[in-house]
Amino acid sequence: MADASKPNWHDAFPAPRTTAPIITREEVLPNLSSGDLLLVDVRRTDFEGGTIKGSLNLPAHSFYMNRAVLFDLCKRAGVKKVAFYCGKQ
Repeated sequence: MADASKPNWHDAFPAPRTTAPIITREEVLPNLSSGDLLLVDVRRTDFEGGTIKGSLNLPAHSFYMNRAVLFDLCKRAGVKKVAFYCGKQ
């Protein structure tokens, strides 16, 4: 359980203004090798259970600072959707 006196790592960043839609496993599977979809694993180093082949590891605590670079790279590569996952259900 988290210590109430200790702030969470995400408290240092602006609160989300919107909630992204959830993409299902059934929507992801056919697009895994298409190049239209990039999967981003937002875990730090806790890869318990493994990772999804072809996904990019970009820990959540580093995403805010790197979002413009990720957007530019996806745009250049023709990636149409980015899905983030952490392995939790």
